[in-house]
Amino acid sequence: MRRTESNICPGMLKHLSVYFLLIVLFYSTPLLAQDYEWLPRSSSYPTPVFDPRATINGISMLNYDVEGEEEQVAYVPVTLSMEQQFIRFHKAQNRLWELGMSFSIYAQWSIVDVGEAFLGGLQNTDYRISGIATYRWDPNHHLRFSLFHQSSHLGDDYIIRNNITRPALRTLNFEQIDVNYSRKINAWHMYLGTGFNVSPNTVRGRSMFQVGFEHLKSLTGYKGVAMRSGINVNIHEQNDFSPNLRLALGVEVGRNTQTPFILLVSAFSGHLPYSTLEYQKVRLIGLSLIIPLH
Repeated sequence: MRRTESNICPGMLKHLSVYFLLIVLFYSTPLLAQDYEWLPRSSSYPTPVFDPRATINGISMLNYDVEGEEEQVAYVPVTLSMEQQFIRFHKAQNRLWELGMSFSIYAQWSIVDVGEAFLGGLQNTDYRISGIATYRWDPNHHLRFSLFHQSSHLGDDYIIRNNITRPALRTLNFEQIDVNYSRKINAWHMYLGTGFNVSPNTVRGRSMFQVGFEHLKSLTGYKGVAMRSGINVNIHEQNDFSPNLRLALGVEVGRNTQTPFILLVSAFSGHLPYSTLEYQKVRLIGLSLIIPLH
């Protein structure tokens, strides 16, 4: 897909943030007469933990198979996130609004077998900061709006190892508006989403789509322990709408506590979900430890 590279307007993110805040304030003004709380401990929105770009804390050890290459790599993505809701407006019948923000660092480490030794190092780091607004009809229906800025940077280890002297691709430096819907039905959690790249003169495809399903089954006789399984699909115009597919199965420990964690076995197929190397088509299989924020 042909792209025309040009500089992003420096003030665009600031202007978009102001517009986004004005829209949120306009629609939330009628709620000011309702009960509210400042700095609630967590968000009501259920995290889609099988999404590789979810706002979580976690680490994975994955076999990294790049299509068209014989070199085998161990791939270690590490995600560090924080999310804070600033204010929550309560309405009747369990309805509420939340306004907040989140910040995530997606660091990717690689270990390469060069025959005589293993070489490891930082491959890439992505940064994402988001403003978010969530509306909950009831505990099973959620709608979330977000505006985020993301940037991506190759690691020094990767640059030196591959003798890279040219500027990196800018396809993962952009601003985007996302709309996500979440629905719970008994043991099932379904979510849908779409996003639109709003950076002017962008070098990245404009649209993306997401769908996912998760199933949760509590284990009888084991308090706070449950089996989790699911599928997540992301489709990006940047990758000619070729789907990124992730299947996962695991166990969650410490449910309904402040420190739950999830151990997963997962398989991913599609374009690399992180970094300026997104153009690579990969297969990732391995183990993950996930600590949801809420």
